[in-house]
Amino acid sequence: MKMTIKLVGFDLDDCLFDSTGLSMKARLKGIEAMIKHGLNIEKDEAIKILKEIVEEYGSNFSKHYNYFIRRLNQVNKKIILSYNMQYKYVAAAIMAYHKEKIDSISLYKDVEKCLSKLKEMNIKTAIITDGIPIKQYEKILRLKIEHLIDLVVITDQIGIRKPNPKLFEYCLKKFEVKGQETIYIGDRLDRDIAPAKKNGIHSVYIHRGGKYDSINKNITITNELKPTYEIKSLSELFDIIEDINSK
Repeated sequence: MKMTIKLVGFDLDDCLFDSTGLSMKARLKGIEAMIKHGLNIEKDEAIKILKEIVEEYGSNFSKHYNYFIRRLNQVNKKIILSYNMQYKYVAAAIMAYHKEKIDSISLYKDVEKCLSKLKEMNIKTAIITDGIPIKQYEKILRLKIEHLIDLVVITDQIGIRKPNPKLFEYCLKKFEVKGQETIYIGDRLDRDIAPAKKNGIHSVYIHRGGKYDSINKNITITNELKPTYEIKSLSELFDIIEDINSK
């Protein structure tokens, strides 16, 4: 029986907007704010320390600047900060960090046109993303795409995280569609492509140059991780839909 595409799902971070680049810019603004408010440290040295902390504790850790100040007090004997001064610098950094994230968040140029065209084609759309619901919804609202998306699935909202394939199964059931009638686009082989494939979904790996891009990471792509298609722009999606629908 011939299948036609009825649903296209998307990851959010580094798929619809440059999350990696935005986070890096915002962290640097935090460093600059601390120095502006009197922290006696060279910018390059501060950046190096902050990058170490992000690498050690992960990009989603909520206390990067707190640990940055703690580390300074331990490893740099020239910088001894009182209890009150520590909070001052952390506050300055957090303010600058969030301002940059609010001011600079924007869609990749190909996103809005793609979502609008899918709506015109009567193809349903979903965002399936890991993360804290309030933070992820904030991104979606700031990006102004809620009206173009039929369903938002945030993992912490339903208690199923990627790469658990049940997350994608949940989405298929919501729309009452089969995997063969669905495309999912993501930027991570392990957490996007692999679980989509386990549900028979046509998997599309998008190269955005983010921190998980296989080109940057030199990842060996096993059969489990191998996507059905690879693209660099969402404009290529419509050729894929046509290809699938013609079979």
